[in-house]
Amino acid sequence: MNPEREGRTIFLNWLPATAASLMLSACAATSTPPSTELDTALRDITGQNGRACVRVSDISGYGAPDDSTVSVSSKFRKHYLMITRFRCPELATSLGAAFSGRFTEFCGGRDSILAGGRSCPIQSVFEFDSRQAAFEALDAAEQETRAKREKTEQ
Repeated sequence: MNPEREGRTIFLNWLPATAASLMLSACAATSTPPSTELDTALRDITGQNGRACVRVSDISGYGAPDDSTVSVSSKFRKHYLMITRFRCPELATSLGAAFSGRFTEFCGGRDSILAGGRSCPIQSVFEFDSRQAAFEALDAAEQETRAKREKTEQ
């Protein structure tokens, strides 16, 4: 067997295992609750099903408090929290994002945000009357998920 080819084979066999290990350790080291836990907590706190929709033309701004949450303001003073299906670090590092919705609306459970060349599927969208109400609910959801994790670790 060609030694150069054998070296590539070993490297290619080693690469996926190393990458998976690094990703798992990165997830374990973060203090942000996993998106599924956050989604469940927000559903409990708000009584919403996470399938709210926002008209794409009404979006006036957005921010990413962490790598699985997007905060979106609308022109009509409504505010939305969007929870991604997976962690999406590109949301915090890209200079812009595109809300890729079907037709004229962007909805939870079916649409994606494009950031940094990556598509980040949205698991849920929650609607609030104000930015303050949205962030109070997000803080409460994060506290709830941390408390549940601490309880299970004991």
